[in-house]
Amino acid sequence: MLITRNKEDMQTLGQDSFSASVQGSAPARESAPRPGETGAAYAMAARHVLELADNGDGTLTVVRCIDKAADDLDIQFEAGGCPVTAIAARAFEGCTALRRVTLPQGLRQIGEMAFSGCSRLSRLTIPGSVVRVGTLAFAKCSFLERVRIEPGVQALGPSCFSKCSSLERVDMPSSVAQFGGGAFFGCGRQLVIHGAEDAPARQYAQLNGIAYDSESWREDEALILEEMEDGSLRVLGPREERPVRIEIPGELCGRAVCAIAPKAFFACGTLEQLVIGGNVRTIGESAFFGCRSMVSVNFERGLERVCDSAFAGCESLTQVTLPWGTGSVGRMAFFGCSRLSFVKMPTTTRVSDLAFDCCAPNLRVFGGVNARRSPMTR
Repeated sequence: MLITRNKEDMQTLGQDSFSASVQGSAPARESAPRPGETGAAYAMAARHVLELADNGDGTLTVVRCIDKAADDLDIQFEAGGCPVTAIAARAFEGCTALRRVTLPQGLRQIGEMAFSGCSRLSRLTIPGSVVRVGTLAFAKCSFLERVRIEPGVQALGPSCFSKCSSLERVDMPSSVAQFGGGAFFGCGRQLVIHGAEDAPARQYAQLNGIAYDSESWREDEALILEEMEDGSLRVLGPREERPVRIEIPGELCGRAVCAIAPKAFFACGTLEQLVIGGNVRTIGESAFFGCRSMVSVNFERGLERVCDSAFAGCESLTQVTLPWGTGSVGRMAFFGCSRLSFVKMPTTTRVSDLAFDCCAPNLRVFGGVNARRSPMTR
């Protein structure tokens, strides 16, 4: 099965069908598989963006970027419903307009020279599902300043970040134990690797004359954090006065970020987008109460508890998907989210009274124990 994606419409097509149409626009051009490539297809966004190949197991590989003018890509969005698990060698090589790319959760392979020469790319997060970053994968990304490697990544290929002359910070988890030759060759003296005190990256940094930091979480540029008794971190609030997008990582300097404190982002009226990392188990009481501008929140698997009134009054929030393993949703957790019309959660999640009261009149709730007791859900 192949998916073609349009930003206004998504259609699921049979393996031998490669056309899609967009309401209000001309029909998308058909594309046949190349010789020797069974089930190649194109992702549509009223223009060709990505060439995708069917892996034969319900997943896709990004073969190449067709639109060299693309500057902001969410790869999974462009691909549609089928998960993207690999990026082929040289897929984005020389895409000099690309300034931001969101790599999909579940991505396993980043091929050789996949993003080499993407000279405008400035920040990057590599999901923990990637086992190994390919040889020269991000070489010569001359504007790249910061890289966050999520826990789970095991190896960096030779020269994978070579000649990234603006690279200043790499957040390196303890899971990375293999470093190819010249992984950071030509990156300059400003580069600092951030990781745990006893991580393999520390020895690598010392041997290669790279600065290493295991304490900078105390002055993180985006978040105010505190250390718990077990060494994990809790988010107390934003560092910026008027944040628009907050990404709470699963780990900082080798320390797991496990909780968001009560009222941490209380009435943060400018916050629009929220990403919560996989180590965060608890979202405290009223943590995001009254964040009226919040339009999207993404949870990674690992969340266990959403406390009372955690997202109450988030008037712009339209849909919520709680990850597998979420144990409970507290009283009035999403109370007054007046545009919230779609909620999905595990069938085992315990839902407290009034959790979804005063949401959109057409609210649909899927899953949850007792989630439908409220008259506002159906």
